[in-house]
Amino acid sequence: MFGASSSMNPGVVSTRIEGLSVWRAILMLGGVVLHSAIGLEHLPVFAAIPLISHAFRMGSFMLISGLLCGHALRRRSPRAWLGRRSIQIGVPLLFGLLVICPLIGWMIGDLADRTHGPFTLAHDWYHLWFLVALLAYAPMSYAFHLLDQRHDVIGILERILAEGRGCGGSAQTVLLLSSAFACCALMMITRQMLGGHAPKEYAAALSQVQLMLGYAPFYLLGFLLARSPLLYRTMTASIRTPMIMLIAVGGLYVCWFGGVGAMLDPVGRAVVGDLIVLVGMSLCPPAASVLILRSAVAIRTVPPFIRRLADASFTIYILHFPIIIATKLALLHVAWTPYAEFLVALVVGSLLPYAVHVLLVARYPVIAFIFNGKLPDPAQSNSIAPA
Repeated sequence: MFGASSSMNPGVVSTRIEGLSVWRAILMLGGVVLHSAIGLEHLPVFAAIPLISHAFRMGSFMLISGLLCGHALRRRSPRAWLGRRSIQIGVPLLFGLLVICPLIGWMIGDLADRTHGPFTLAHDWYHLWFLVALLAYAPMSYAFHLLDQRHDVIGILERILAEGRGCGGSAQTVLLLSSAFACCALMMITRQMLGGHAPKEYAAALSQVQLMLGYAPFYLLGFLLARSPLLYRTMTASIRTPMIMLIAVGGLYVCWFGGVGAMLDPVGRAVVGDLIVLVGMSLCPPAASVLILRSAVAIRTVPPFIRRLADASFTIYILHFPIIIATKLALLHVAWTPYAEFLVALVVGSLLPYAVHVLLVARYPVIAFIFNGKLPDPAQSNSIAPA
């Protein structure tokens, strides 16, 4: 019930999945670079890192995760996939909430503020909010799979696209802008609903809800791309519109943060600056994803080192944040330059979690289950949770 054009060459799909798995790992490891710049944002070069990262990294990550889940759901029964998926994400999330997040809170001195609420896990999710989002997206994938089986949603979508084949560029633009608009609208609505109403002890955790809801359209778009070759071809037909969108957002960022924003009063600067960042977070992920999808197909072979790094990326991401915080605290009384501090945090925050993965996670199934939610499966060669 996925439409006549939904059959795909298995070799092409396999190559695409492998390339996307590499990209997913790259986007995840970008978090190490982002968090290594914490506390250094007073310097322009380090202030640019969170701006660039927030603009596209996690939104593109969610779209790729949705695409890979769309393929994975076909390889198992829907119910078995949902159960396995929930364990793969839920176990590392629970470990993070019980161990990693309280550890971070203790190190930065706000643990007490995070545990005064009636729910003892009221502390910040910190870098693990994406696991909460992926856990919530899993039933959405399952529900859409069943909906498509019963009502041939993909077939209807492909017939609509087929009728407008003469305007492929316009169809791509509509896809990009509609997903961006949905993201922006959901984030703004969520922010308005939570603003001023979130209890103080839950404010930090609830502040991430706008990202979880806002990135849901990107995840769903990725899921649809996995099911519809015609939609995939339409989405990746050209890089012209995606490049225009990325250049436009880049120009907007340069103008605003390069000096225009300083012309306004502090309140106006905060309001307009926040809106500009929100626009970037909405427009950049679908545009960047087109470039990522096109490049993923071009990846024919993955070098052994890159494959090992991709396998370890989930462990690195889970563990890197508290290690970076501990490293920065240890360097407080050392006369490092900001650039040396960044480099040390980046190296330690990457190598130490990688060593944990190689020496413990890859060797002991119990630790792999706790850190990666990895269940025994001979066909499973990648430990990254979103697969």
